Amino acid sequence: MKIIASLVLYKHQYQDIKQTLTALFGELSVTKVVIVDNGAHCDWLDDFSHEKLDVIRLPENKGFGAGHNQVFERYSHAAPFILICNPDIAFARGEIDKLYQFSLNGGVGLSIPKVVYPDGSLQHGCKLLPAPYQLFMRRFFANSAGSLNHDYELRLADYSKPFFAPSLSGCFMLISREVLRDVQGFDPRFFMYLEDVDLSRRVSSTEHRVCYCPDSLVVHESQRRSYVDLRFMLYHIVSAIRYFNKWGWLFDRQRKRLNRRCLEKLPLAAD
Repeated sequence: MKIIASLVLYKHQYQDIKQTLTALFGELSVTKVVIVDNGAHCDWLDDFSHEKLDVIRLPENKGFGAGHNQVFERYSHAAPFILICNPDIAFARGEIDKLYQFSLNGGVGLSIPKVVYPDGSLQHGCKLLPAPYQLFMRRFFANSAGSLNHDYELRLADYSKPFFAPSLSGCFMLISREVLRDVQGFDPRFFMYLEDVDLSRRVSSTEHRVCYCPDSLVVHESQRRSYVDLRFMLYHIVSAIRYFNKWGWLFDRQRKRLNRRCLEKLPLAAD
């Protein structure tokens, strides 16, 4: 086995994830696709089968990270890598294979590919670790946070080259068995949002290599529900409070150290 892909669903219909599933099934490096049905609402799975597919039905929805943790616990021994994949991802054949070879050959324990929006514009999946004011300004005063976002989202980076970033997007993340053994997956206290920041941070604090892969490309629809739905905005706020309660609000030496490590070696785009 090479890669086990993990998808966490909640009340998704087959048409919602058809494109993602088809792409995953078509990759040579993906040996198995495991769907976690949070809350056991996806009845269409009763009649859906594929030689690569396994299904985990959970009676209760305990969140995005907790769902993926079920896959880590049951399958991490079976393959050298697990792919964390959102159900709104699309990619051409061979893109995961490129990410796999990049991680395998480079000894990378945690990586993401180049992520773009459906219109082809870059989605900044590599970021610095956030300070409280950065998340607050981005969420509630987006029109005034231009320069703040510019630095936080590493917009000066040359995305044609690999580089380290301490916060990687969890929409499409390849993680090694050794990393999972050492960091124990997602922190289940984060129901939704910032669980990927927390995980990236913990991996970046170990000896495992964390790296962006410029050779692989995926398309992410990115629904940004917390900007249009009050319930998801509350999830975001609660997660932010839990994140800063865990790592520090005003004083966070580790955040400064990891961000400095990123910026000191960041390849810069040409003007």
